[in-house]
Amino acid sequence: MPPIDQDGLSPGELDAVRSALARDPDLAFELDLILPALDGAGRRMFWQAFAPLAGDERPAAAVLVALITAGRARR
Repeated sequence: MPPIDQDGLSPGELDAVRSALARDPDLAFELDLILPALDGAGRRMFWQAFAPLAGDERPAAAVLVALITAGRARR
Protein backbone atom coordinates (compact mmCIF):
# COMPACT_ATOMS: atom_id res chain seq x y z
CA MET A 1 0.00 0.00 0.00
CA PRO A 2 1.32 3.47 -0.75
CA PRO A 3 2.32 5.20 2.49
CA ILE A 4 -0.76 6.93 3.86
CA ASP A 5 1.29 9.59 5.61
CA GLN A 6 2.09 11.07 2.20
CA ASP A 7 -1.55 11.59 1.22
CA GLY A 8 -2.19 14.83 3.08
CA LEU A 9 -4.23 13.51 5.99
CA SER A 10 -4.38 15.29 9.31
CA PRO A 11 -2.83 13.57 12.34
CA GLY A 12 -6.33 12.62 13.54
CA GLU A 13 -7.26 11.15 10.16
CA LEU A 14 -3.99 9.22 10.07
CA ASP A 15 -4.69 7.79 13.54
CA ALA A 16 -8.20 6.73 12.51
CA VAL A 17 -6.99 5.03 9.33
CA ARG A 18 -4.07 3.29 11.03
CA SER A 19 -6.33 2.08 13.83
CA ALA A 20 -8.88 0.64 11.38
CA LEU A 21 -6.16 -1.12 9.39
CA ALA A 22 -4.60 -2.52 12.57
CA ARG A 23 -7.99 -3.90 13.68
CA ASP A 24 -8.63 -5.54 10.32
CA PRO A 25 -5.51 -6.94 8.60
CA ASP A 26 -7.67 -8.40 5.82
CA LEU A 27 -8.91 -4.91 5.02
CA ALA A 28 -5.33 -3.68 4.84
CA PHE A 29 -4.51 -6.52 2.44
CA GLU A 30 -7.49 -5.68 0.23
CA LEU A 31 -6.54 -2.02 0.14
CA ASP A 32 -3.06 -3.08 -0.97
CA LEU A 33 -4.79 -4.50 -4.04
CA ILE A 34 -7.15 -1.57 -4.65
CA LEU A 35 -5.16 1.59 -3.95
CA PRO A 36 -2.44 1.18 -6.59
CA ALA A 37 -5.19 1.67 -9.19
CA LEU A 38 -5.74 5.23 -7.93
CA ASP A 39 -3.52 8.16 -8.80
CA GLY A 40 -2.23 10.44 -6.05
CA ALA A 41 -5.24 12.76 -6.06
CA GLY A 42 -7.67 9.85 -6.13
CA ARG A 43 -5.87 8.20 -3.22
CA ARG A 44 -6.00 11.42 -1.19
CA MET A 45 -9.74 11.71 -1.86
CA PHE A 46 -10.20 8.07 -0.92
CA TRP A 47 -8.38 8.46 2.43
CA GLN A 48 -10.16 11.74 3.24
CA ALA A 49 -13.53 10.05 2.67
CA PHE A 50 -12.50 6.85 4.49
CA ALA A 51 -10.91 8.43 7.60
CA PRO A 52 -14.12 9.82 9.20
CA LEU A 53 -15.79 6.42 8.76
CA ALA A 54 -12.82 4.28 9.77
CA GLY A 55 -13.92 3.98 13.39
CA ASP A 56 -17.31 2.56 12.46
CA GLU A 57 -18.16 -1.06 13.14
CA ARG A 58 -17.88 -1.88 9.45
CA PRO A 59 -14.71 -0.31 8.02
CA ALA A 60 -15.01 -2.50 4.91
CA ALA A 61 -18.29 -0.74 4.11
CA ALA A 62 -16.47 2.56 4.57
CA VAL A 63 -14.11 1.48 1.78
CA LEU A 64 -17.00 1.28 -0.64
CA VAL A 65 -18.27 4.73 0.38
CA ALA A 66 -14.76 6.16 0.01
CA LEU A 67 -14.25 4.60 -3.43
CA ILE A 68 -17.56 6.00 -4.64
CA THR A 69 -16.70 9.43 -3.23
CA ALA A 70 -13.25 9.41 -4.87
CA GLY A 71 -14.72 8.22 -8.17
CA ARG A 72 -17.40 10.90 -8.23
CA ALA A 73 -14.92 13.62 -7.41
CA ARG A 74 -12.65 12.56 -10.27
CA ARG A 75 -15.34 12.93 -12.95
